[in-house]
Amino acid sequence: MKRFSILIALAAIVTANTCVVASAEGISDEIVKELDYLVGKWESEGNVGDKHQVGGFTCRWARTEEKEKVCLFAEFSYKTGDDINSGVTLIGWNEAKQSIEDRGFNASGGNATLLWTIKSPKLWQGDLTFIKNGETLKGKGDLIKKSDSEFVFEAEYDNGDVSRIVFRKLKQERKKKAKE
Repeated sequence: MKRFSILIALAAIVTANTCVVASAEGISDEIVKELDYLVGKWESEGNVGDKHQVGGFTCRWARTEEKEKVCLFAEFSYKTGDDINSGVTLIGWNEAKQSIEDRGFNASGGNATLLWTIKSPKLWQGDLTFIKNGETLKGKGDLIKKSDSEFVFEAEYDNGDVSRIVFRKLKQERKKKAKE
């Protein structure tokens, strides 16, 4: 039994070291550049089905102790009709699916998974899954980059709803250094 445990432990160590070597290259510069686009504070306005939506998100890089970029961390808040939806999301590279994965969780227990394929420097296309109040809503979406400070999210859902939301990046104000 001891030999079997030692073999399992040895296999686990070899497997762990193999995984580290396989992922040593990190996220490609192309993907980092794509994700860098989203860093900052964004406001949004548009329609989801027949309801008006306003809100936005603030996005920053989550990093390792060595300052390597891992994924984006964002906080969001949207008001759609009378419904307020706020929470957090992680956006990063899913190597196995070769897509950008956006995993969001809201304060009322809902969640979303958006898997984006980069079609061109100005277009991401995605599969969308939202879970709210125990119900699943799926759809297809486009993220269309209009400029460095504007993108449009368009989607069509399985329930027939269509959404079009415009996101605009807010200009960052620089903090003035206090004189001593």
